Amino acid sequence: MIGNYRINLGAGIVGFILTFFVAYSSNVLMTSLIRGLIGFVAWFVLAYGLRWGLGLLLNPQIEGNGYGYDSPSAQDQRGSQVDIKIEDDGQELNNLLKSGQNASSGDDLPPSETKAPTGFAPLDPPKLVRTKDPEELAQAVRHLTDK
Repeated sequence: MIGNYRINLGAGIVGFILTFFVAYSSNVLMTSLIRGLIGFVAWFVLAYGLRWGLGLLLNPQIEGNGYGYDSPSAQDQRGSQVDIKIEDDGQELNNLLKSGQNASSGDDLPPSETKAPTGFAPLDPPKLVRTKDPEELAQAVRHLTDK
């Protein structure tokens, strides 16, 4: 657990004060004191639960695999090494780098290394705004206002 009982006591006192003043605004003194004590106990228990939860999160204990045959040295080494094996794409990367250097230096690429067309064409949408004759637009407005 993190901290000590003083944290619980402080949280309980804060809970008592808050609950007492909220209850005192609409109740008699004795009812407010009882509700304040209930608030003290509730906040005290909540602080205890919070301390316990934070203790578990910040100081995790390695429990083993549940079968009881892990040695202490195996528990100390658990998670200290990661073995990852990936594909070797080094040749493809070298080819891409070489073709990039040839293109930047101005050398023409051999026909086997020319890029094939990808079929990409920039989007060219039709324009929605059409300019019409002002007289024609005026006739359309007059026609619509007559009806």
